[in-house]
Amino acid sequence: MEKFFNDVIFTIGTCVEGRHNLFVTYFYQIFTAICPLAVVALYLSMTPDYTEKERLKTAKNGCLIAWFAMILTVVGGPKALSIIGIAMDAFNIAGGLLLVFMGFNMLRSPDPEIAVSRNEAAEIAQLPKKKRQDIAITPFGIPLITGPGVLAIILANRGACQRTTDFIYCLLAISLVVFLMYLILVVTLQGAKWLTPTVLKLSFRLSGLFLVVIGIQFIMNGIKESGLLSNLTNQYIIT
Repeated sequence: MEKFFNDVIFTIGTCVEGRHNLFVTYFYQIFTAICPLAVVALYLSMTPDYTEKERLKTAKNGCLIAWFAMILTVVGGPKALSIIGIAMDAFNIAGGLLLVFMGFNMLRSPDPEIAVSRNEAAEIAQLPKKKRQDIAITPFGIPLITGPGVLAIILANRGACQRTTDFIYCLLAISLVVFLMYLILVVTLQGAKWLTPTVLKLSFRLSGLFLVVIGIQFIMNGIKESGLLSNLTNQYIIT
């Protein structure tokens, strides 16, 4: 019995010390790509005449749709890429470029709290009540929460999942991000006063900066894994 407990403790310690970084990386990068405070502001602008109950129901359904899309990407994404002949290192470079582009747009874009209020919000507000719940799927769940940047991050990091425990860490990180997104929505929709324009702008700009950094890191990883630099270096040395 003592040997059994020692083995269990050793296994848990190994996983926590060696692989917890994968969980932290997944959580941080996905949470940053979503930019929850900007999502909240855009969601409020798209539901100006919703009741609190309608907003909470739509928020719950949208988060479930976003979670399902992320999980589906983790499970089937790499296989889909391999079927159409796309290597993961190439996707890392392409995804990195996409994140850099999105980050620069977030850094240079106008204030996020008014970006949708005059366009989509006005059209959605005029829809009959029976059709308003459709925004839980799109544009709220996809692409407002699970957008191209989130999918690019998930697929780019999917190659690091070499063991079952890695895969579990990824699923847990995604679930935690979506759960926190839902909690933020619940707290905000119930009359939180902390979502000021200053806080929103700061969150939006910082998320854009981090997306640029993450994108550059993905590009560097893709170039390194493809062996492009080593091939060019060898040719230069030989020449």
